[in-house]
Amino acid sequence: MENNATEIPVHEVIRQIMDSGDHVSLPALLTDMHPADIAEALRRLDDEHQPVIILQLPAEQASDVIRELDDSTLERLLNNLSDHSIIKLLQELDSDDAADVVAIIDKERIPNILQALPEKDTIDLRTLLLHDEETAGGIMALEIVAVNQDSTAQDALQSLRSKRNEVDDVYNIYAIDRRGILRGLVSLKDVVLADPRAKLRDIMSTDVPIIHPEMDQEEVAHIFHKYDLVAAPVVDSANRLVGRITFDDILDVVEEETNEDVTMMAGITHEAISERSVFKLSWVRLPWLLVAFFGEVISAIVMKHFNVSSTKIIISAYFIPLIMAMGGNTGIQSATIVIRGLATGEFSLRDTGARLLREIGVALLNGLVIATLLFIVVTVWLKETNFGILLGFAMIFVLFMASFMGTIIPFVLKRINIDPAVATGPFITTTNDVLGLLVYFGMIHLFSQWL
Repeated sequence: MENNATEIPVHEVIRQIMDSGDHVSLPALLTDMHPADIAEALRRLDDEHQPVIILQLPAEQASDVIRELDDSTLERLLNNLSDHSIIKLLQELDSDDAADVVAIIDKERIPNILQALPEKDTIDLRTLLLHDEETAGGIMALEIVAVNQDSTAQDALQSLRSKRNEVDDVYNIYAIDRRGILRGLVSLKDVVLADPRAKLRDIMSTDVPIIHPEMDQEEVAHIFHKYDLVAAPVVDSANRLVGRITFDDILDVVEEETNEDVTMMAGITHEAISERSVFKLSWVRLPWLLVAFFGEVISAIVMKHFNVSSTKIIISAYFIPLIMAMGGNTGIQSATIVIRGLATGEFSLRDTGARLLREIGVALLNGLVIATLLFIVVTVWLKETNFGILLGFAMIFVLFMASFMGTIIPFVLKRINIDPAVATGPFITTTNDVLGLLVYFGMIHLFSQWL
């Protein structure tokens, strides 16, 4: 269903239909809608309307909508669905998507739901729930097409046909030995085009990037990007095939990690964007505001300590916003480059020294240009040549310190296993303000007689 700018938004149409009690138009409308459009409408509808929509959909279409929902909306929906409805949805989902749903359900409801599922589904879910949700084991699916390496291409195609209702989006057939150890893979194209009597061991590729369940999902995304993969096998410590990850899982990971990094730079979480509770939003944001608050209190103490200098040279107050802004921007620029590089795998902890030298070099060059412009402005505008020189040197030093902190903090956080995107922003802003003012007023105080 297309929605022109002049038309009523879909969620408003749905709300009007539900409020009117029209039980015929709603199913007809939903049947023709794409799952992503239904998911978008659900995000905008009230909590009491959401389960009504899901229950109007066929189980397969409802499961497709579930895959499109963010965690916050999904949690609200699940809280208003009965165990029976959740069980029907889980049976339509792939194992990895079903595990994501179960992880969000209230813990006291999980035993009853798992008990009502078929035994195989329960075992699969318990297996996946053992893994952290941000690891390869947490995003892999257990539905795979695996055939003995001594089987023929015809056997492999027959195995694929037998699992056509179980496995979606097949890209490769995995060749294993009698112990379940992965020996190679054959693309679907090669299986179809091969001589039906050809054995898999003769047509399979053994150059297979290996992914282990405990691998971080960002590292998995880097492997997919590096080798241009559409799917990859997941093996245990004994190299036994246990699951697979497909590119659509990686797209979700990339989007999730990108959103997380961007929002964490502001001191919030991605889930907070779709959260509706004022108290929860406050609880998420307040700690980082307190970090900034106490940092700025320190800045005020620094300014008070140099109060004599600032009153003696009153024009120094004109340039406080400039010093703080330039230092803050420089620090954030350096931090953003490093955080992105660490997230994409372009940088590692081994690159700390080289990256630090490069960012400092850039900061010094930029500082020299800004300092020269600042000297010209102060000399021409205020007729204060000596103060212009001092201010220029202060600017260079402030940008140097800002770039140093902006580069080193993400690497330090990464080394101690803290996500750099979580704390870098608030710490960069606070340290730059404090150090910037300390350098600025310190130099004015030190050279006050010269001025």
